[in-house]
Amino acid sequence: ASKAAIISFFETLRIELGWSIGITIATPGFINTNLASRVIEDEATMGRLPLGSAFECAKDIVKSACRGDMYVTNPSWVKVLFPCKVLFPELVDWGQRHIFELLPNPYKKKSN
Repeated sequence: ASKAAIISFFETLRIELGWSIGITIATPGFINTNLASRVIEDEATMGRLPLGSAFECAKDIVKSACRGDMYVTNPSWVKVLFPCKVLFPELVDWGQRHIFELLPNPYKKKSN
């Protein structure tokens, strides 16, 4: 939710500023960092995901900002998830539950 709020804020700011100041919104996906390494050690299921390089991610962000791109996402395979999440939200949620081996929602009403 926080990433969506940041994106919405900067999209609004981009409209208000017009073309006078360029804003490139970076949406990094799963990146191999020290923090990610600790999470992967704690969560075995996270090891299944291909992680992007922190150096390559930073390089892509700088290149995109210099070109004036509106958005940059790294690793690039994460971009596929954005339209899928809009068009097929239930399918993406189902896939995430299976990838991360999450338990069913405890707040969902059970039928008797």
